[in-house]
Amino acid sequence: MKDEKEMNASAEKSNEELEATLDKTEEYAEEELHDELEKLAETFRNELNKAKEQGAVKIGEVAVVDENNNVIPQEELCECCGERRKDLSVSENYQYCSECRERMKRYPISLVSAFIAIVVIVIALAGVGGFITDFSGYNSARLAKNADSENKKFSAVEHYDEAIAYFDEKDVVAKKLYKDSALAVFDTLPSGVASFNEVAERIETSVTEFEAKLPIYKSYKDLRDKALIMYNTFTAFYTTLNNVEYGTFDETDKETITKIYNDIGALADKEVTIKSMTGGDDETVTYDKAGVLFSQFMFAYTYGDFDKAYEAISALWENYPEYIQMFGYEFAVIEIQSGNHKNALKIAEAVKENNAEDSSPYVIYAYSERMKGNYDKAIKYTDEGIDLDSQNPDLYRQKAIALMLKKDFEGAKKELEAALGISEYGVLYYTYLIVATEANDTETVEKINTVLENAGLKNPEKIQNYLDGKLTYKEIFMEGTGDIE
Repeated sequence: MKDEKEMNASAEKSNEELEATLDKTEEYAEEELHDELEKLAETFRNELNKAKEQGAVKIGEVAVVDENNNVIPQEELCECCGERRKDLSVSENYQYCSECRERMKRYPISLVSAFIAIVVIVIALAGVGGFITDFSGYNSARLAKNADSENKKFSAVEHYDEAIAYFDEKDVVAKKLYKDSALAVFDTLPSGVASFNEVAERIETSVTEFEAKLPIYKSYKDLRDKALIMYNTFTAFYTTLNNVEYGTFDETDKETITKIYNDIGALADKEVTIKSMTGGDDETVTYDKAGVLFSQFMFAYTYGDFDKAYEAISALWENYPEYIQMFGYEFAVIEIQSGNHKNALKIAEAVKENNAEDSSPYVIYAYSERMKGNYDKAIKYTDEGIDLDSQNPDLYRQKAIALMLKKDFEGAKKELEAALGISEYGVLYYTYLIVATEANDTETVEKINTVLENAGLKNPEKIQNYLDGKLTYKEIFMEGTGDIE
């Protein structure tokens, strides 16, 4: 484009020429004047036609020229500035000149546009963050419900806890999650007796005193009360055991054992006071009968009165099958040791049905197959159980026994080392003692004896008979109870 000075000079020159032409009109004859005007019109038409042919302007538009004073066609002008040719070296369809292109590299958007963009992004991220939080919470709740429906109770509890973390504990959604998670804990008892107290605490956390009075929350209150009563039942059992009037007793003191067993049973008719959820007076209730029976079983089995132990646990199975998670494994073991393999497997199936992620049924399956002489099948079950739960030492122990019976002593030692890496208790060490003895591993035998001596553990009768040469390892693990105890 011509600069302003040049354009002004051109305009002044045109005016002068026009004035000179008009001044001459007085001297021209009419015909000469007509000829002169025709020449000017012709010149104007020629210039206009030339511009049109070049496509530079339309009527009413200002022509744009390049540095060589050539008119730039409209379609070749930069879409940004409208003053320079498009830089077609970038691409044949490029819409901007080289100068605008460089400017856009340095400042791709204006400061105002940038600020607006940042505000929009922040708002969007906040919205997405809120959505993700809610979605994550509901997604965890969905996973929990799916796991629960498949009886994968351990996973259900884990997902419930993940979901609860996303909601306020008084939120309606959280209340339902607390209730469902409490039920899953009640069904699995992950922390033993302490699990009952955990169930009560989960519900008390989410339900207020006022809500506990409403019919809609009655199931919450009932579950809380049931768990709390059971917890108090076991507390009363431990208190009974510590009664000083019993003094010191052992397995030979049958009279004292019978008295304590009966005193525990008497708890079923006694009352206990628990705090009301509704804020009213404390509630007086009787101890949980299932809890009393299980307490009797534990006491009698521990002190060698197996008839009373079997009587108590059989009553549990018959009258309170909903507590299968509490007593199922122990009952199945007793049934195998009594030779009742069919009932043992039935009980194991009930435990598995209650919680598909419980690996203890696989211990029972392996135990039963091993007693039948099916060592490879027993190992297969232990491997399946380990795949489900690699932290169950009894699975490694059962596999070690099966391997030992196949005379694979090194393999058996390896499995017992894995078991002791998870937990350490007497029966694992005694089993390892037998395996190490059969493998002629005197160094390991000495180490185990040192551990047992330091722990003050007395050899069970079968172990002592084995060490004295009165029993073989095959007789211990294939006859009678098929185990050390």
